[in-house]
Amino acid sequence: MNRFALFALFLSAAACGPSSHLMAPDGFAHVGGEFDDRVTSPTGVVVGTRVVANDPKANLDFWTQAIDLRLRARGYEPTEQPLEIKSDGGLPGRSLHYVFFDGTRKNRYFVDVYATTRRILLVEAAGDLTDFDANLPKVVATMRSAKLS
Repeated sequence: MNRFALFALFLSAAACGPSSHLMAPDGFAHVGGEFDDRVTSPTGVVVGTRVVANDPKANLDFWTQAIDLRLRARGYEPTEQPLEIKSDGGLPGRSLHYVFFDGTRKNRYFVDVYATTRRILLVEAAGDLTDFDANLPKVVATMRSAKLS
């Protein structure tokens, strides 16, 4: 299963209103896909962003817990407690960090969650553990660059 298809399964919400965009760091390129915007490294570390309806209407605490429970049920193992974050644009959110085994290799997966009264901005990053960690500063900077447009 595509690592980024996870949220399509449980949020099941079409993109609504504005889309979102990322800044691609050096060594990454914008690529197509099912996200509003997606960038990748040559080694397959991918960061994607999308906006979905806040439906059911809920706050950041709800969405953080709902996403965490879904990921844990799918075998994702948290590596730390959710972190309070802010996007480069000042939007408060939470960052959740996991590892998972896809049958052939160990991977790292981060998801930043931002909830407004109408929308949820999701920013996901995944890749082979070694490649992800080698690109960690770029991945985090890219994730925080997500902007609604």
